[in-house]
Amino acid sequence: MKLMKLFWMYVVVFGLFGWAMVEFFDMTTQIAAFNKNPDGDVMFEGNAFPFLLILIVCSILSILSYRSKKRRKLSLMVPDEFQESDEREKQITAEACKTAYMSMMIAAPVIAALLVFYPLVAEKLPYYPVILFMLLPFVQVTAYLIHWKKAF
Repeated sequence: MKLMKLFWMYVVVFGLFGWAMVEFFDMTTQIAAFNKNPDGDVMFEGNAFPFLLILIVCSILSILSYRSKKRRKLSLMVPDEFQESDEREKQITAEACKTAYMSMMIAAPVIAALLVFYPLVAEKLPYYPVILFMLLPFVQVTAYLIHWKKAF
């Protein structure tokens, strides 16, 4: 159960970060349009809600993580999945890290190949590269947690 909670926590944080980056991408395209035509409007619009939401969610998760860990010294720097209690968990963590690393060797070229289609979808989905880039940590965490769940 703890692994699924951890997985969904990562999905929510990555999703919020992706949403914030899409909004930031939209703002930078407005700035680029202004730079092309400096005689136009100087006002830029952007949605600050995803930035505030990710700040609030990450603050809450950091506080909860800090309170739940026994080793408070490294609590914000060391994720829960790297705090093993015995040799078996250390071995499972090492194998899961290897699996996550190998998954990136497959996912990175696939996602890079999907970037080739950006000119085809740029009009309807201008933030396509942001979405693809956010798939990388999702694939990595998914591979790690699937291996952990199978081994444990």
